Amino acid sequence: MSVRFLVGLPAALLAVGPVLGVIGTPVAQAAPAQYSCTAQTWGGDTLPTITVQAKTGTHQAKGEAQTQWGGTAKYATIVCTPA
Repeated sequence: MSVRFLVGLPAALLAVGPVLGVIGTPVAQAAPAQYSCTAQTWGGDTLPTITVQAKTGTHQAKGEAQTQWGGTAKYATIVCTPA
């Protein structure tokens, strides 16, 4: 190895360091949106309207609502709209 290479290595690392720091920082994520959800039970009864929070959209809101209703809602009948 040449001495020039060893001398230039710390300088190269200092130059690339800030770039790697910018690449490694996480992007700020949007706050979760609120959705108002309605559904029916397997027997056809209407469940009370609930409000859930979901970061990724309507599909996640439906899953959150299904969980809050304790699995009593028929998934095909769940309708979530932005609140």
